[in-house]
Formats: sequence, structure tokens, C-alpha cells
Amino acid sequence: MATSPPSTSTGSTKLDALVQKSRAETPEKLSGVALYSRFALAGAVCCSVTHGGLTPVDVVKTRIQLEPQVYNKGMIGGFRQVIASEGAGALLTGFGPTAAGYFLQGAFKFGGYELFKQQFINYFGYEAASRNRTAVYLASAATAEFFADIALCPLEATRIRLVSQPTFASGLLSGFTKIAKNEGLGAFYSGFGPILFKQGVQTCRIHQHC
Repeated sequence: MATSPPSTSTGSTKLDALVQKSRAETPEKLSGVALYSRFALAGAVCCSVTHGGLTPVDVVKTRIQLEPQVYNKGMIGGFRQVIASEGAGALLTGFGPTAAGYFLQGAFKFGGYELFKQQFINYFGYEAASRNRTAVYLASAATAEFFADIALCPLEATRIRLVSQPTFASGLLSGFTKIAKNEGLGAFYSGFGPILFKQGVQTCRIHQHC
């Protein structure tokens, strides 16, 4: 006795094969941790690379701000002065805390933004969130940036100390440990307000239409 085709069968062997192939090739829709971790990783890598790559510019900028009477020949002249007086390696001062800090900040900023945006949509409902999408975008970005800066601030404080005081420590771990030991954990957040304001405005502008 011939078996009847399954309930999902179209009745055509060739058409059934095409349907099965299409289902196999359709990527599974991500959600939850699997989804937000990808946003976080993408943001972490991009922020770490872009900010870390600009470390030499930040070193020269800091020198100009701290010693304008010495570094008064502009950006290009500042590069030459730093290399001449401290060596080319000095341009990478603070690279460790910059790359690590913005890796964490990028993860919280972009992963957190998508997470909080979905939470706001769930809370207010799709229709209400859609009508007030700009407010939802800005609130999601601001909330994500708040937590991102909590992660960033200790490493940013270490970076600033290393760049402004080249003899303070040899790198990320020694500088971080020295600040924690001599000044306490509160020293890492002494600049939290300005960083939050600076990064918050920037983040809200980025995500305003996302």
C-alpha cells in the first residue's frame, strides 16, 4: 500500500525538493543573547580599532594642550617634536588603555543600544514606539552610553595619566594598578561627568535616525 505524502507536501516531488532547499538556505532569525552579542562584538571591534588607531593624534593633541608654549607648531609640527624629543614609540603612549577601553565602550554602546531599544518597544508597544521613534532612539542611546561610560572611565583615566605624565607608568596594567593603589577607585571616575556628556551627545546623534 502506497504511503500518502506528508501534510506539508505540495504533491510534487520537484516542488517539495525546492521548498526544502529554500528552508535550508534561509538563515535562522537571531534573537536574545545571540543577536545582541553580535551587535556588541561589532561595536567593540570598530570602536577599539578606530580609537586605538588615532592614539598618535591624541598624544600630540594632549602635548599641545598641556604645553602650548613648547608644542606651538601645529599638528604636523607636534608630531615632529614628539618624535624628536621622545622617539617614535612615544606616539603610541596610551594605546593599551585606549584600545581596551573603547572595546568595552563599543560593546556596551552598540549592543546596549539595540537591547534597550527593544525593551522600550516592548514596554510601550510597537505602535506607540513607532509614533515616538526619535524619543525611543535617544532614550536607548543615552541609557546604553551611561553604562558604556561606566566601563570606559577607568581605562580613559589611565590613558590620560599615561599620556600627560609619560613617566607615570610603563603601560596599562602598571598605570591602572598604580592609580587604584595610590588614589583609590574613585579616582577612575573623577572625569565621569564630562565623559558622559561628551560621549552621550555623540552617541545620541549617531543613533538618532537608527
